[in-house]
Amino acid sequence: MNAAPIGIFDSGAGGLTTLSACRRILPFENFIYLSDQEFAPYGNKSDSQIAERVFACSQRLLDLGCKAVVVACNTATNVGIKLLRTHFARPFVGLEPAVKPACEYAQQLDRPQIVLFCTQATARQEKFLALYQKYCAYPSAVVSPQKDLARLIENHLLCPEKIRGEVYKILTPYKNADIIILGCTHYILIQHLFQDFYLSQGRPVRVFHGNLGAANRLKYLLTQDSMLTPSQKPGKVCFM
Repeated sequence: MNAAPIGIFDSGAGGLTTLSACRRILPFENFIYLSDQEFAPYGNKSDSQIAERVFACSQRLLDLGCKAVVVACNTATNVGIKLLRTHFARPFVGLEPAVKPACEYAQQLDRPQIVLFCTQATARQEKFLALYQKYCAYPSAVVSPQKDLARLIENHLLCPEKIRGEVYKILTPYKNADIIILGCTHYILIQHLFQDFYLSQGRPVRVFHGNLGAANRLKYLLTQDSMLTPSQKPGKVCFM
C-alpha cells in the first residue's frame, strides 16, 4: 500500500495547482490526477449533482488503487467530504479557503479590507459559513460568490490574457482590498491577474489560498498512518 499512488481530482484544471503543491511537499510520491471535465465546473451545479460526481471520482481513484484521495476543489469539499469519509476507509483531504491564516495576517493591519472569492455553491454551504464565521470577525470583510469565473478560466487556460478585462470588472468594486482569499482552485491559475489589478491600483494586495494547507495535511495523514512511500526517486503523475 505504501507504494500506491495518491489520487487527486477536480472538475477541470484548477486542481493542478493543488497537485503542484502536493508534489513539492511529497516529491517521491506517485499521483493520479483525474479531471472531471465533462461536468466542469462544479460551482454552478446543484448539491446533489456535486455529491454524485465527488463520489464517482473518488470511487474511480480508489478502484485504481490509490492509498489516499485529495479533493482538490473547495466546492466539492464543502459538499461531499463528509460523505466520502463516512463511506470509504481511506484518508481524504479536502480544500478549504485559507480564512484562518488570512485573518491572522489581518491582525497586523489597521481596519483591513478582506475579500473572499468563491463559487456560488461554496458560498451557500454550512461548512463554509461556519469556517468563515469562526475566523473572520472583521465587519469590512466580504464574500463575493462568482457564477462564471471558474468556467471562464477553464475555457481560457492557454490564454488567460483574454479574460483580463472580465477579471478586472469583477475586482473593481473591491479595489481597496488589502487581503484576497481565493476560495476556488481555478482562481489560483490566474492569481497573477489579481495581483496585477491591485498593483495597478497602487495596492500590493496579499493573496491567500488553501493549497499548501491541503498538501501539509496530506503529508501529516500519510505519516501518521505509516503510508509514505519508501521510494527515494522522484514520483510520477498519471493524468486522466
